[in-house]
Amino acid sequence: MRPFGRGSQLGIVVLLAILLFGLAAAFAIVMLWPQALLASIVIACTTVVLVAVITPRIVDRIWVLWLVVPALALIALGTIMLAEDLSVSRDGELTEVVIVDHTLDVETVHDSGGRSHEAYTHEYAMERTDGTPVEEPLIYRGQDGYDFEEGETITVLVDPDGHAPATPAQSVDFGADAGIVIVGLFAVIGAYGVCSLLLLKDAIRGRDRRSFGH
Repeated sequence: MRPFGRGSQLGIVVLLAILLFGLAAAFAIVMLWPQALLASIVIACTTVVLVAVITPRIVDRIWVLWLVVPALALIALGTIMLAEDLSVSRDGELTEVVIVDHTLDVETVHDSGGRSHEAYTHEYAMERTDGTPVEEPLIYRGQDGYDFEEGETITVLVDPDGHAPATPAQSVDFGADAGIVIVGLFAVIGAYGVCSLLLLKDAIRGRDRRSFGH
């Protein structure tokens, strides 16, 4: 087996170790500090990009990215979703609330390429059914927002200490989260199994050429 580098089976093992470490770190951050979701997403994305960039250098085939990138993205997405839902359900209390106000903030964001796009933030003020206000609003970042109307009564998970964001109870779906993680895991195993077979094939061909040369 070649040392770590191009054509190295050890390189595949190291990449999978990097992926495991990065996603474990992202998972732990969300579990311990739910408000640090953005930091967790950055770590997961950085890990996925790093592993994806290095993979074709080891396998020496650019087309493997068609297999690797979707698998990496799937398992990273599932990991973050599962950690977020576990954290919210751990710290949150099921509470019936009434939507008392809905505001939409639209901000123009410029990227590094000079292009701009609109960033939508929906904020829903809530109060308990006894009229007590809920300090933490329900926040949705995206164009459409939640399908809630003012005056509507819904069930949410509310963290009394304010560590976890308020979340609609119906949006917490452990089954779907676990399903994404499992599918992503099998996809990663399949993608890097193919990479490993390609390296093995290259090693056999190289050995055959050396034998033929002698």
